Amino acid sequence: MKFKDDVIAARFADMHELAQKIATEMDEWSQKTYGIELTITATCSDHREDKELGRQSDTHRTRRAWDVRVRDLPESLIAELCAYFRKKYNKYGAVSSNAPQLIVYKPHGTGPHLHCQLNRKYSLPEIKYGKEN
Repeated sequence: MKFKDDVIAARFADMHELAQKIATEMDEWSQKTYGIELTITATCSDHREDKELGRQSDTHRTRRAWDVRVRDLPESLIAELCAYFRKKYNKYGAVSSNAPQLIVYKPHGTGPHLHCQLNRKYSLPEIKYGKEN
């Protein structure tokens, strides 16, 4: 698994243990199935960072969300990964439109990505990161 930068890599350790497990399994699946290492572009954040990014939810602040870059992935990998992990782990996903959703494809924001999110019951206390992080 690759990370967009060292800050995101360091904050991976702050995420909920289940989020770390699923993210790691996604990368292992991608490497085994397609020979492609996934890139994590976002992990934990704080209120200031979310405000700067215009985020609407607290999933990254509460350490239960991560984003996966898709711009360099084949469409078939994206579709298969989403189908496989939704089937296996959707019950742990955040509730959206009255149903759990582990993975949401977002073609906008800071760039196309898979926003992966756990249910609110997996929230951990927010961490206030300094400007240097």
